Amino acid sequence: MTTYSIRDLQKLSGVKAHTIRIWEQRYNIIEPKRTASNIRYYTEQDLKFLMNIAFLNRKGIRISKIAKMSPAEIAEEVQRRSETEAESNDYFQAMAVAMLELDEYKLCNLLEQAIADIGIEKVILDILTPFMERTSMLWLSGSISTIHKRFAGCIIRRKILAATDKIPVRTEDYAQTAILYAPESDQQELYLIFVEYLLKVRNMRVVYLGRRVSIEELKFATTLYQPDYVYTMISEKHKMYVSKDYLGKLYDAMQPAHLLVSGARLTQQDTDKPNITIIEDLTELANMF
Repeated sequence: MTTYSIRDLQKLSGVKAHTIRIWEQRYNIIEPKRTASNIRYYTEQDLKFLMNIAFLNRKGIRISKIAKMSPAEIAEEVQRRSETEAESNDYFQAMAVAMLELDEYKLCNLLEQAIADIGIEKVILDILTPFMERTSMLWLSGSISTIHKRFAGCIIRRKILAATDKIPVRTEDYAQTAILYAPESDQQELYLIFVEYLLKVRNMRVVYLGRRVSIEELKFATTLYQPDYVYTMISEKHKMYVSKDYLGKLYDAMQPAHLLVSGARLTQQDTDKPNITIIEDLTELANMF
């Protein structure tokens, strides 16, 4: 059985730990369990129930009124309101529950509904990117398993690739060209799939090289393809390479293309090269083109 700390509940529900404790003490909404050593913990059922409560509270229902509702009434009200009043944070929480339940049907439906409501670009920027960032943090802390993370990643990957495949492929008349690659992990690959869609829909010709691409391989690709841009991500796990020296090697390998780098705690001051731009997030990248 998966258990959660109050910090885990805060990260997944968006409700501050202090508020959760007040709701427990004043309204008896959730009752934490305790280990033999008297450490508080919560179950998946507690998490799902708290997410429903947080949803209704955000929609303007006072917590005192929610506390008087039965679990069935709360679930019914959430269902009714989610059909007409869903926002980005609501989709995030519903996706988190579907991920924890390994419910493919629910997660696919949520993604399809979000895309229909706000469009795939806003889904990528406002829902999926923060969702992947927060689930990664929970995975690193041991709050969710690798199975949960991979399950969600595979479904998200399919949806974005399907949308990318619908973008017409041309042989000419592209505004600019770009190469995408990742030095290492699966998480980076998913972000690259997001970037591929964002650039292609902006009439850019994109060559996606995938992950674990060496500098030597990149140099060969840029010589062959002559792109306007090369985009990559450097993760915190890849810290040993996050240096001016590494960025200099990338710069030399992909000349004369413009290098776009994101994914690590870099600032523009970390490079003295004119043709390297540090990208803070995907919204900034989308606004560049």
